[in-house]
Amino acid sequence: EVADFDVIVVPIGGGGLSAGLVIARNYLQTQAKIIGAEPLPGNDAARSFRSGQLLSNEQEPATIADGARTLSLGHLNWEILQKGLADVIEVADETIMEALRRYFLYVNLKVEPTGALALGALLAQPKLFYGKRVCCVVSGGNVDPAVYARAILEN
Repeated sequence: EVADFDVIVVPIGGGGLSAGLVIARNYLQTQAKIIGAEPLPGNDAARSFRSGQLLSNEQEPATIADGARTLSLGHLNWEILQKGLADVIEVADETIMEALRRYFLYVNLKVEPTGALALGALLAQPKLFYGKRVCCVVSGGNVDPAVYARAILEN
């Protein structure tokens, strides 16, 4: 086990998991920064975080990360996240697929695309994490077999 992370990266869809993590971090009084990871095609959380107000996608995002195909963060989740997140990183679908592939090849984990968002954020912006103790939240193993095969066989 590892404790005292500098950064925790968590997938964001509707915001429930990430809001719960903010609450837990605050309760435990740790100093870890929490960074959300969201698919670029459905970047309502990133846009909301940067504007300071809850924004929605006009339609369901066309992203490989089906667990993050949400129109908007939940209102209660937004109230927690706008105060508790350090940042939100937008991750392209190609990078999500690369993260999924790396989980399989190097860690022997079958992860769904939404669950690979946190590692995708590290791959998308590695300089943010150099020299830091980073925890990537991995959630879900429900992946379409065709999507999974495509991810593993590419490259």
